[in-house]
Amino acid sequence: MTDLDFKTIGANIKKRRNNLGITQESIANALDVNPSHISNIECGRANPSLTVLVKIANILQCSVDVFISGEYTFDAENSLEQPLDEMILEKLKNCSAEKKGRVLKMIDLL
Repeated sequence: MTDLDFKTIGANIKKRRNNLGITQESIANALDVNPSHISNIECGRANPSLTVLVKIANILQCSVDVFISGEYTFDAENSLEQPLDEMILEKLKNCSAEKKGRVLKMIDLL
């Protein structure tokens, strides 16, 4: 895995902050840090921890994904299949043999 692109992450934070009309100072006050630290994060000169990213996301009323979505390298479409299979199997574990038989018949009809 390559290192995260903190310059892009910082730019995404800045974009969201500006769109909401929130100042660096207000974020800094909420985090109890110096405003220059927020500037450094936004410019990619400082690498925020996950805890700080979550706090900034909460302040900016969004998910952390807004900041880091460009960092994902997996194929989202193919990654959804395995968890869905696992979810189906997990639900079937708790079913009676009779219900499992009905589910099997429904699957056969598909």
